[in-house]
Amino acid sequence: MSAVALVVVATIAVAVLLAALLPGAGFVGAIVVAVIGLAAVVWLVSAGASRRAPSEMASRTEEREFLGPGGPDDPAR
Repeated sequence: MSAVALVVVATIAVAVLLAALLPGAGFVGAIVVAVIGLAAVVWLVSAGASRRAPSEMASRTEEREFLGPGGPDDPAR
């Protein structure tokens, strides 16, 4: 949740800076802040509606298959 708050605060800061430096940019910044806020809400709602924990999704990933010594995935190659 702190990442979402950081993005919102940074976006508001950019909107205030644009409003101070460019005429009419405050309106554009306000629209950007609203769109990012709406996207964050949609993202959080869709993550909550899926009813899956991030650890569950990570546990479903496939295990890596090593091709043996000297293969393309050998770190010592």
